[in-house]
Amino acid sequence: MTSLEADAVQDLWIDSRALGRAMNSKVVLPPGYDAARAAAYPVLYFLHPWGLSPRYIVDKLHIQPYLYAGIEAGTLPPMVIVLPTGEKSFYLNADDQQGYDWPSLLDMENDFFRDALKQYGAYGDYLLGEVIPFVERKYHVRRDRAGRAMGGISMGGAAAAVHAFRDPAQFCAVGIHSPALFMGPPEQNGPPWIFGVTRERFATYNPADLAAGVTPDAQPRIYLDVGDQDLMAERVQHLHDALDAAGLAHTYHLRPGSHNKTYWEPHMPEYLDFYSAGWGE
Repeated sequence: MTSLEADAVQDLWIDSRALGRAMNSKVVLPPGYDAARAAAYPVLYFLHPWGLSPRYIVDKLHIQPYLYAGIEAGTLPPMVIVLPTGEKSFYLNADDQQGYDWPSLLDMENDFFRDALKQYGAYGDYLLGEVIPFVERKYHVRRDRAGRAMGGISMGGAAAAVHAFRDPAQFCAVGIHSPALFMGPPEQNGPPWIFGVTRERFATYNPADLAAGVTPDAQPRIYLDVGDQDLMAERVQHLHDALDAAGLAHTYHLRPGSHNKTYWEPHMPEYLDFYSAGWGE
């Protein structure tokens, strides 16, 4: 992989009113980033898996060397990549129904849900209402739909789908990589304090349900993929079927692999190619 510039990855801190504390994002700048250049840079907002952080995308999936290698090879245009912190929130405004004993539920799967009740809240407002506007003020990035994409992995992939399907006018492309998808009530295997405790509320957070409300003439470009050994592969297939039923064109890949770095990292160049389609013209 290519060498990086010293300031290729910057820390961006936002004093979030939505969450009541300072939140970190990492911003990957292209080689020779120029805040005065005539054309603003296209921008990708890329969301991390459950319980991890932007450092996972940087340190384990090596998104910045893959970006630099593609730019130097002429296969990718210069772009800015923003990696917001999502903790265990699904980057959504939690439903958080009152009167439920969430701590008792957490005791059943302590390791997976550790600190989860400290890491959820108005994360949708934080992402859409604070991170994106702040980035657009601080960096020389495009503010139009055609120059803005969103994607993510696991929790981040599901979140990207929810936001893009709720408001397809915001993003030209959405990447849904190994999305963490759930059955919903009454089976409920996702955090109910986020997704709600009724089927009606769950539908407002579920990509397969939301896809039915997107029309083909308004849809973003969609990329959906999952490893064939991923425990959620069947649910991802269901989302693929829902996209087909809604008449939404999309790229779909079921490939060898599981739900881990070994599957995701080799596909990072392909993911970046997908997001940047049309940006180099």
